[in-house]
Amino acid sequence: MPNCYDDPVFLAAYAGMERSRLGLAGAGEWGQFRHLLPPLEGLTVLDLGCGYGWHARYALAQGAAQVDGVDASEAMLAQARRMGEDARLRYLCCPMEDFPYPPES
Repeated sequence: MPNCYDDPVFLAAYAGMERSRLGLAGAGEWGQFRHLLPPLEGLTVLDLGCGYGWHARYALAQGAAQVDGVDASEAMLAQARRMGEDARLRYLCCPMEDFPYPPES
C-alpha cells in the first residue's frame, strides 16, 4: 500500500540526510543512545521503523541471534537489503502497529 515513505520526493530527501548517508555515525543521538542498549549477544532484537536497517545491522554486529526489521516502506527495506543481508536478519514490510508480535514476546 502506498505511503508517504515510498513517495519519490520523500525518499530523495531521506537519502540525502546525513544519517542516511553515514548510518549510525551520522545520527546525532547515537553517541548517547548506544550506551542505553543492553548487551545484545544471543538476543532476538526487534527494530521498529528500521528504515535502511542501520540499527538492525548494528545488533547483528553485537552478536544478536536474530533481528527483525520492520518498516512501512518497501523502498526503504529494498535499500536495507542492498546494504547487506544476513541469514539472522529478517525484514518485514508493515506499519509497526500491525506487526504480529509473538504472544510470548
